[in-house]
Amino acid sequence: MESSPPQDVVVGNSVVSFDGRVLELFGHAARQGNRVHVALVTGVVVHDTQAVVTVRGGTDYTVVLSGVDEATKAGVRALMERVAQAAGLTS
Repeated sequence: MESSPPQDVVVGNSVVSFDGRVLELFGHAARQGNRVHVALVTGVVVHDTQAVVTVRGGTDYTVVLSGVDEATKAGVRALMERVAQAAGLTS
């Protein structure tokens, strides 16, 4: 797992960032920041209205996509695909 330049996506009042190793969610969960190492990620699912990252222990981190434009949704999809690849969830 190597770090790469971070990819940041502004989603409403939140920012989702991924550098190849650590997923960061700012303005998430009552305005607190959350950091998740990719080695702990067990699932990534992106729907039209939300993206959900599941980590060991059953914790879910949800990024709400309702009401955001298609370009933002595409940015989140691309970032989450990088997370899934880094976590070994895709081939």
